[in-house]
Amino acid sequence: MQAKLRNVRNALAALLVATLAAGCQATHLTGPGGDPAERAARLAREGDHAGAAKSYEAAAQAAAAGTGNALWLAAANEWLQARDAGAAENALAGLTRPLAAADAREQRRLDAEVALARGDTARAAGLLKALDGDDATMLATRARVQFGSLQVADAVSTLMARERLLTAPADWQANQRLIVGGIQSALLRGANARAPAGADPVLAGWLELGRILADAQSGALGVQRRLRAWKGRYPSHPASELLWKGIAERPVAGGDRPQQVALLLPLSGRAASAGGAVRDGFLGGYYDGSNAGRPRIRVYDVAERDAPSAYLQALADGCDFIVGPLTREEVAELASLADGRATTLALNFLPDGVQVPDRFYQFALSPEDEARLAARRIAADGRLSGVTLAPQSDWGRRVVGAFAEEFAAAGGRIVDRADYVPSTADFNETLRRLLQTTGQRGSSPRPDAAFIFIAAQPVHGRLIRTQLRFNYASALPTYAISDIFDPSGAGNQDLDGVIFPDMPWILDPVGAAGGARETVERAFPGRVGPLTRLYAFGYDAYRLVSELPRLRSGVGYLPGATGRLSLDGDGRVRRELDWAQIVTGRVAPWPPPAPLAAPAP
Repeated sequence: MQAKLRNVRNALAALLVATLAAGCQATHLTGPGGDPAERAARLAREGDHAGAAKSYEAAAQAAAAGTGNALWLAAANEWLQARDAGAAENALAGLTRPLAAADAREQRRLDAEVALARGDTARAAGLLKALDGDDATMLATRARVQFGSLQVADAVSTLMARERLLTAPADWQANQRLIVGGIQSALLRGANARAPAGADPVLAGWLELGRILADAQSGALGVQRRLRAWKGRYPSHPASELLWKGIAERPVAGGDRPQQVALLLPLSGRAASAGGAVRDGFLGGYYDGSNAGRPRIRVYDVAERDAPSAYLQALADGCDFIVGPLTREEVAELASLADGRATTLALNFLPDGVQVPDRFYQFALSPEDEARLAARRIAADGRLSGVTLAPQSDWGRRVVGAFAEEFAAAGGRIVDRADYVPSTADFNETLRRLLQTTGQRGSSPRPDAAFIFIAAQPVHGRLIRTQLRFNYASALPTYAISDIFDPSGAGNQDLDGVIFPDMPWILDPVGAAGGARETVERAFPGRVGPLTRLYAFGYDAYRLVSELPRLRSGVGYLPGATGRLSLDGDGRVRRELDWAQIVTGRVAPWPPPAPLAAPAP
């Protein structure tokens, strides 16, 4: 029962975000100098809705009296897409009265969206009754209310009418994803999605397609057969051809999954431990799934033969899905060979500038991506100047380089940076120079640094944090990426106060990811330890074998062990992470950034 309730909540939340994204056309808003609003629009396009909301709020606060209402409304819309109804209400409170007619109408619509986000469908419906107009944005909200009231056929009809108002192919496809997502959400809540007698064939086709895709998400058998039959019954249905290809090009459920999957990993030599952890996590996902339709798994050691040779051998052995290899160089070599005969899920990202072949996807635990995430979070926390500390290594340069680039784009300024030698244990002098402190009681860090960002592995992170404490600088907010924390290690209390992003596998021991972790640890007792994130990586890689087609179609995201997974236009799997702070040696949830306070009207 609890699992079903979680599924319902997740489906409703995903539908809210999809509806808002498709319901609101991009508007060019400008604040003083144009910068905050232009940055907000860019962040919104990139999917950082909380960051966009903060930027719109900053622009609204700086706007001349009576000119900021459009910016407050845009901020509220972005907060809703970030799933923060409370922050959206705060933004709406910033509106200056009296409102222009168009602004008053948009405020009422957003009030309805807030009510929907809080589960108050009746209030949302009441708010919409007083609103006229059938523009695309209003129709999207009206359909949401109808889906929330389990009036599925009416909601689909509303979105069909909305599609006739749209002109861009991307908007058509987004609207069609709203239809499919809304049907799936309503079905989870017990709705009847059958077509009424005498229904329009297009409406009947949408309702049947929604039921098929809902079954596909639950792993039902025979989905491919049902999709083919659906296409035969509705040959002229307007369902986007791209959406259809995303569903039908590759199997999406049960017995339609790949028949043979090749796993290309280093299982001997220097990288054997990492390769073995990914392999065991992959097999853990295999054994944790349904018995029905399991593919055959073939494992190839790329330390014995190079990755291209292993890839060609896997194709010769009849494998129709390739997972791996691990290193960026090997992934680039594979990309030069991939010709579409088999789908490939590479376990690293291609170097910039390398063309992505067809049916080639990339999944990585990227420290650079986490550093960019940290930069955005620090800026969202309102700390716009600080210092960085990284090891003298290629890894350190890549991490702090990604951080610095993203932080500058967010409007932040790094006032100083320093490197440390990983082979040493005494970083006191480096820290004192960086923070301009004497290390004596009563001294304090430089006033122009609102934070320190540290790129470090656990042993160095513990030493650095301890030496910050020794130099009376422990109160300086300290951010890092997940590499700093080893959940199986001793001495994590030395990291107290450090703030970092991490995966559900680490942060949510009682949730679904925690259950997956228990499964893997039972299957491989005593072997997880400090490589635990690689086990999670392997576990999610197995799940992606069957979930990639759904992600490619744009319907929802995958709640994975390594994060909330989605697919971008370049075939990269993107991870959305949660935030934590070390408290007495254990991870504790770190709340999202607080919205800017709205000024009194």
